[in-house]
Amino acid sequence: MSAAVLAPVLGPAAASVGLQVLLQPYGAASTLGKVANTCAGLIYPAYCTLKAVEQRQPSPATTNKWLIYWSVYGLLTAAEKPLDKVLAWVPYYQLAKLVLLLWLQSPAYEGAQRIYIEGIRPWLLKYQSALDHGLAALLQALRRPELAMLGEALHHFAQRTPVLEWFVRGPAGGPAPRAFITDGSHQPRA
Repeated sequence: MSAAVLAPVLGPAAASVGLQVLLQPYGAASTLGKVANTCAGLIYPAYCTLKAVEQRQPSPATTNKWLIYWSVYGLLTAAEKPLDKVLAWVPYYQLAKLVLLLWLQSPAYEGAQRIYIEGIRPWLLKYQSALDHGLAALLQALRRPELAMLGEALHHFAQRTPVLEWFVRGPAGGPAPRAFITDGSHQPRA
């Protein structure tokens, strides 16, 4: 039988099956949801961010929008990861996540800005000093001589391993400064 003969018979059935697959809470719909979430939550925002980076003078509003989006996205992802096994059993979770990701970016709703202004910012202002002290203590602990030696050994190994050598080059392609831990100013520690 030709495709033209089967189309009137199979067309409505195929459409019905396709809709059923999309509306199932698990299985193929979950996989489709993950692909949609990757596109909506990572690929499109990354493209918009790269466009802003490449602009000669990006507007502060655009820069602020994407900085806040990535901060909110990162915190939501950090909260989501420990719950992955449980969330996999929640019906329509991927669809709900897709709606959330679109809301976070939507110019009409500015969801990421709302979450930041109403939730993250007050918390950050309250605990920023303690977080800064904790991070400074962690960086100081990582600068212990034995860990510095380990970092240097890893750097040395990576420089001599063809697959890893690219990762330890500097931004201009030359040798990178030999410091495993920096002080946050992008300059090697003394």
